[in-house]
Amino acid sequence: MKKRKIRRTMGVFFTTFLLLQIILLFLYKAFIVDIAKKNEENLVENTLQIYHNTMEGVLERLDDNLDLLLGYRLLLTQLNGENNLEKVKAQYKMLQILKERCKDTKEADAYAVVNCKDNSILIQRNGNITYDTIKDIKKYLQKRNTFDKTPTSGWTSTVMGAQVYLVKYYNYGANTIAVLISEKRLDSLLNYNDMSIKEAAFYLTDKKGEILCASGKDWAYGEEIENLQKQDPSISIYQGSVLEDAYQMYYSVKSSEYAAYSTSGIVIFGFLVLSLLFFGTIVWYMQKEIFRPIADLFWVSRKIHSGDFRARAEYNTNSYEMEEVKQAYNDMVQTILEMRVQKYEQELRMKDVQLKYIHMQLKPHYFLNALSTINSMVYQHEEENVHTFIQAFSQNIRYMFRTGLHTVPLQDEIKNAEGYLEMQRLMYRDCFYVYMDVPEELQQYPVPQMILHTFLENIFKHVISIDSFTTVLIQALWSFSGKEVYLKLELYISQGQFSQEILDFVNKDMEITEKKDGSGIGIKNVKEVLKMMYEQDHLLYLENLEPEGTKITIWIPKTLKCTDEEKDEER
Repeated sequence: MKKRKIRRTMGVFFTTFLLLQIILLFLYKAFIVDIAKKNEENLVENTLQIYHNTMEGVLERLDDNLDLLLGYRLLLTQLNGENNLEKVKAQYKMLQILKERCKDTKEADAYAVVNCKDNSILIQRNGNITYDTIKDIKKYLQKRNTFDKTPTSGWTSTVMGAQVYLVKYYNYGANTIAVLISEKRLDSLLNYNDMSIKEAAFYLTDKKGEILCASGKDWAYGEEIENLQKQDPSISIYQGSVLEDAYQMYYSVKSSEYAAYSTSGIVIFGFLVLSLLFFGTIVWYMQKEIFRPIADLFWVSRKIHSGDFRARAEYNTNSYEMEEVKQAYNDMVQTILEMRVQKYEQELRMKDVQLKYIHMQLKPHYFLNALSTINSMVYQHEEENVHTFIQAFSQNIRYMFRTGLHTVPLQDEIKNAEGYLEMQRLMYRDCFYVYMDVPEELQQYPVPQMILHTFLENIFKHVISIDSFTTVLIQALWSFSGKEVYLKLELYISQGQFSQEILDFVNKDMEITEKKDGSGIGIKNVKEVLKMMYEQDHLLYLENLEPEGTKITIWIPKTLKCTDEEKDEER
């Protein structure tokens, strides 16, 4: 059958339809009534009331939580005390309390306790608050501590980093207890996307009418709301209040967007029916010759995006143009498939070489350390300890021989780490203490094998000695960034410091010079393995604590990108 061009047919359809709509538009203007404006006002009033109730409810819940935190007066007093042990215990308990508050009220971005006496901060936060913002929060709250027990006058706003925050805090001696809500959190709470009126915008201001946050595009923090109407006289602004007029809510709409048809216009109704019938004919034709082929192309694209490169467009059409599009699309998919296979094979070869190099560096280093330990115990005639050490070492070797570019449950990694620590206790006796805090729900979370072993081995090599006592805290917790779910592993070591070169390499992706003694190779390999397996940068972060100690943070995504098994299947 001969393929027909749709340009001429669609041109006739749309020209006729346009003429009908022009006639309808002139008739429509004669029957505009004020009911459109009344509907607009009712809708805006209802929307403002919903937003008002939402804001009031959120801020009241956060007020209650802040009062609850202030009720832990014994812990707050211990945070100011001179007894370091009590202070550490109080800090740990307070962190758990802050964690519970964050879990209980997800409307808050952070709960924080700043101690101006020892210049410390305890904070539980979500992904809207970055590490750099924590410093700004600390400085902000320290400046507002008056060393008394009086609360603030209420909620206040401030800019920290690139965001606007609503903040409320209490001063209790040297401690300042605060709760923070970011501009992003307010956006999600008020859910601007549900606004029913087109070209409408929502604004939250202080008493003076200075804008704190908004859903509109053309605004600046601190700008007066009155300036908006001066700049665009066509908009109408409606006002509401929050917290007994402490904050004001404004809703702006373009009045010209709303109108209603008059039901008394018989002529208009007739033309409307004719227009709809004619438009229905156009839609039927477009559905058959355009929309269905486009829908088929769309679903084929979805399949290709999900990895099925065998999918091809197979629709039937009488349109010459759409038939040409189908052929060109299928040719393009075939070309992309061939190029993708070539590139993937090249990357696969490169990663195989890198992985073999990493394994070659990791394993001999560990065996040499173990043999050195056995030799030392034999020399000291500790036969029983040698027997115990070799048993633990053999179990550790069995676990290690499974190593590769794959994951294991977190509980298996913890069990292997405990076996390794048992080996070290035979040599270092009572020179160290390791505490692991792993919630039950994270026991089965998949993690790269040997991830903890590498860091524990470095700690015993570079930090722990028989002349001092070292404490190691390993903590596992959930972490979220957008839609991505992470396991966050934190290792706190009470002694030692990372060199600036290691910090710059891990945190800033700067080059590192390999040293003859092999120092830093373990951390370098961990960073490369994480990048290969999850195809993400910056999953490892190192920092030095003051006045002594270090902190290691590892983020392990839920979604694995690359494993040994997947490579074998591809090959």
